[in-house]
Amino acid sequence: MASKPSQSASPSPSAFLKPKAWYRHVTLDVLLLILANSVFHPWISLVFYLCLASIHKHREPLAHYTLYYTAALAVVEILGWINHRISYGRHRRVEWESEVAIITGGGSGLGRVLAQLLLRKGAKVAVLDVKGPDPEAEDEMERWDLLWETVDLRRRDHVALALDRIVDQLGSPTILVNNAATAIAGLPLLPLSGKLPSLSPEQVSNTLTVNAVSPVNTLSLLLPRLTASPKGAHIVTISSILSHLAPARLADYTMSKAAASSLHQTLCHELRNHPDPSVFARVKTLLVETGQLDTQLFANKTSLPFYANFFAPVLEAKDVAKEIVRTIERGDGGVIRSPFYAKCVPFYSVLPGTLQLLLRRFSGIDTAIGERSDRF
Repeated sequence: MASKPSQSASPSPSAFLKPKAWYRHVTLDVLLLILANSVFHPWISLVFYLCLASIHKHREPLAHYTLYYTAALAVVEILGWINHRISYGRHRRVEWESEVAIITGGGSGLGRVLAQLLLRKGAKVAVLDVKGPDPEAEDEMERWDLLWETVDLRRRDHVALALDRIVDQLGSPTILVNNAATAIAGLPLLPLSGKLPSLSPEQVSNTLTVNAVSPVNTLSLLLPRLTASPKGAHIVTISSILSHLAPARLADYTMSKAAASSLHQTLCHELRNHPDPSVFARVKTLLVETGQLDTQLFANKTSLPFYANFFAPVLEAKDVAKEIVRTIERGDGGVIRSPFYAKCVPFYSVLPGTLQLLLRRFSGIDTAIGERSDRF
């Protein structure tokens, strides 16, 4: 049974959207996307070779080099596909009409956008959130197979009751998205006299409980159903690329996200080593580690150099949600890291210490929160 709306329901996600200046759309990711779909795409280089052949220049050195280049690009593509297939197994078949998705923290931000996209695909969606539905959500509940449960995800017994109601009304779940996150404290570990208070153990405990322990609650209750589903299942963990970088003043947040990523990776390895090999083939895991999103979690709380948007643009929640849905629709698992710098971050720890310090100073990551601390 869906819960009643609370008096303090938050505005809909569309209320926070602001148009960006044109120059903020010019980013490293856009340039790399253009290159990936032109000079670094094997089909494009093959077309160039065929154009040379059509004017009878296929015996020229340029044509030979173009053909070798095309073959090299094709080999890289094939090796990448083989690597992914070995790492995450074959795809499962996804039929949206028979999919039941549970999204924690689906009342706002990325979770809300993801719920809306899944509903439009035809899936049944249940939202678990500490807030009640707003008017827009109530309208969606009338038009779509949307169930909203107001629940404290830190309480396993409350979560169990909510999941029982979801199974009764929507059916056995096939997609679990662990997305819930609490607001960042943005406080330093070191006590600074005359300035902000330091991070308290109670604040750390609350962040860890919501961001890292609540996924354990949902997994412990749903894994038996997900692994037994003949249709297969998807388990999606929304983490953060900051779990690898540990910026100053975000100790509680990065601790919790590192724990969430580790939990996800452990689950993936356990599924791979399950006594029944079909379980790994049917249950797909998807880890999402992105940079900053245009949601209220970090809104108006960071200050970065003017050039940061080019290298590390703030992502729109709808773009990340679309990538997640596309991956689920393919029946695939894996890791989504975005923007481009996030794909490089796993290699950060092997860099020399001096280079790491230069990159941190250039990016402004350790002063991003401190410079705006007066706002929260």
